[in-house]
Amino acid sequence: MQKVCFLMLTYRCNLNCIYCYQKYKTSQNMTLETAKSVVSREVQLARESNNKDGVRFNLFGGEPLLKFDLIKELCTWIWDTITDVKVDIFITTNGTLLDDEKKDWFKAHKEKLNLVMSVDGKDDVQECNRGCHSSELPINWVLDTMPHRFLSMTVPRKSLSKFADELIYFHEQGYHIEAKPAQGEDWQKGDGKLYEEQLNRIADYYLSHPGVNPINLFKKASYLHLLNNEPNEKYGKTCGAVDELVAYDVEGRLFPCHHFLPNVNGKTDILDYLNTIDFSDFSRFVDDECMKCDILKLCRTCCARNFNERGDVSRRDRRTCQIMLAEAKVVSSYQIRKYMQNKDNLNSQELLNLKAAIKCYQVCCDFEKKFYATE
Repeated sequence: MQKVCFLMLTYRCNLNCIYCYQKYKTSQNMTLETAKSVVSREVQLARESNNKDGVRFNLFGGEPLLKFDLIKELCTWIWDTITDVKVDIFITTNGTLLDDEKKDWFKAHKEKLNLVMSVDGKDDVQECNRGCHSSELPINWVLDTMPHRFLSMTVPRKSLSKFADELIYFHEQGYHIEAKPAQGEDWQKGDGKLYEEQLNRIADYYLSHPGVNPINLFKKASYLHLLNNEPNEKYGKTCGAVDELVAYDVEGRLFPCHHFLPNVNGKTDILDYLNTIDFSDFSRFVDDECMKCDILKLCRTCCARNFNERGDVSRRDRRTCQIMLAEAKVVSSYQIRKYMQNKDNLNSQELLNLKAAIKCYQVCCDFEKKFYATE
């Protein structure tokens, strides 16, 4: 499995998105020497572990294009010096700084880079969420020029009712897009049902447009684990922090993931706390109440967000229960309908996937009755 490493090139950003989780921005930047040291360390670890999949470096911020010179120098150094380990480079940008100089450079190196542009919708949604217009961004240039590119959509509560319309709009334009709810939102009663309605519209669209590439929520979800009798403790940690993903702050310090960085939580001594946690003990990441939950095995949680907002990696945000329920219910229903369209020609693995999706849908429906009865 390819290891993912976030490099925080800068804490600075030229936008102020309403859902941004980086609440403690400063003017700090990473130096070229620090960036090279981080890359060298991770590449050497890949060599020592004989990881054939290599390393993926996410050049991140803030807004990383504020450090465009650093990007150019670092990428050139990687391409010139690292030849024995597979290295992928991803750059996530809001797109507002993609001027002609940067376009020319990205175009010249388009086969070596993956460009991710954050766009939340048409002009009204983009203005509401990010304070800029999507029509002014070079989206078509990215689509036409960069072979390895996609858009990234974040859905805050404020624009939840427009989620399906905005996502389908970008699909209709031919864009490869990913989308997910914003983290740390103050979800209210009724939001789960609204989210479910939006997801059902998206599911209907995918089923009627089989040539469209679905977002990962629909494409990669698997419920096979529901067919075994493994204890809930195994599903306490649902992310790849430490094992599959790490992050380096602007000073080159190692963190379990980018959501634990000081520009997110404002804590300069957080590494002291993190060093006390055994990230291989999954039961450490779920409290007693959630351990007994019927849909724990379907619940995604961010342990960093749990710490940043509630002071402990195990204390999950109960406001997101309705969001997790909506996702599992709709996506399992989508899988059932998709498999049933070809029910007479399913192979053994597809039949097993169908069985798991049915199990998931049943679990969700049973839980839903109790969940909304106690609201």
